[in-house]
Amino acid sequence: MKDLETWLNDLADRPLPGGVAAAAVAAAAGAALLAKAARITLQRQIPAGAKRAELEAVLDAAQAQRAELVRLAEADEQAYRAVLDTHPLPARDPARSQAWRAATEVPLRLAEVCRSLLDSTDGLRDACWPAIYTEFETGSWLLQSGVRAGIQAAESNLLAWGERSESQSLRATIEALR
Repeated sequence: MKDLETWLNDLADRPLPGGVAAAAVAAAAGAALLAKAARITLQRQIPAGAKRAELEAVLDAAQAQRAELVRLAEADEQAYRAVLDTHPLPARDPARSQAWRAATEVPLRLAEVCRSLLDSTDGLRDACWPAIYTEFETGSWLLQSGVRAGIQAAESNLLAWGERSESQSLRATIEALR
């Protein structure tokens, strides 16, 4: 990924990256903060047994999902570039339909990854070392934003794509994420 300042300039001035990519980057920062909260809690409070295993699982999930969220930021740029490139094609052209489908699947994946990571953090909230609680809360808020942004973008893309039978499974995924 480009350096952060260049990326932010592109975010402000160019068609791409867009909102989903920005939400994915923010969610990746959220995952990093959750990993930090879990790691420091493990080091400072030295929990034992099930609580330790739960914190280690959160740490592993946050690290893995952070990489996936960065990948989704890049995937969103590619997917939406395809939408822009196929815009001149007729609405029913298969290439245009495939581009819209991909542009809808990426934000849905963003919402799914963020929801999954949030669901895995229930035990961390109560166990978190107090001095690092702000990082935990901020990370959670950033992931919640990823869920909301993913759902909103997917709904918006479905509206732009139009009513199609192949969009029903995507609509079902949106409803499940609510």
